[in-house]
Amino acid sequence: MPSCLSSHSSQRGIALVTGLMFLVILTLIALSAMKSTSLEERMAGNARDQALAFEAAEAGVRDALRYIAVNGLNPSSPFVAGCAAGLCLNDQVTPVWQTITANGDWTSAKTLAYSGAPLTIDGATPLSNQPRYIIEYLPSTTPSGYSGATGKGLTGTELIPFRITSHGWGANSNTQATVQTVILY
Repeated sequence: MPSCLSSHSSQRGIALVTGLMFLVILTLIALSAMKSTSLEERMAGNARDQALAFEAAEAGVRDALRYIAVNGLNPSSPFVAGCAAGLCLNDQVTPVWQTITANGDWTSAKTLAYSGAPLTIDGATPLSNQPRYIIEYLPSTTPSGYSGATGKGLTGTELIPFRITSHGWGANSNTQATVQTVILY
């Protein structure tokens, strides 16, 4: 009989150790799942913020198009080298938008501020910064393949090339996007 009792006691200890091992494994799996979920949530938030910044930059492009149409910009408009109030002469060596980006001048007086209603995240919370943009006059000839009759221009036959570069921010000021388009007006 005593040998039967010692065998029965050792089996209880093995069951305890096995149960504890299963609990440790389950705990590790749960912690891994929580960490993965947390990472995925942050990634989704960053993607949403990047989309907000991109949409803000697109709104800046639309505002710049409106600005060109309302103000009737033409080659004699006050375009200056290095930009003043968002109106820039193209630099053939280094485009102005690259210089503004490199110098962090997107919030300076060199750019134009978005003139529409403040853009928000959820209808109430404003973005970290409203979009800003520059309009570069590109003094060149009409690109081949374009007809002068399709543009408005000064006389209805002259096409005037402009490059619009718009910069937008998301909810976090570190989240930024730049959108650019060239138009013939």
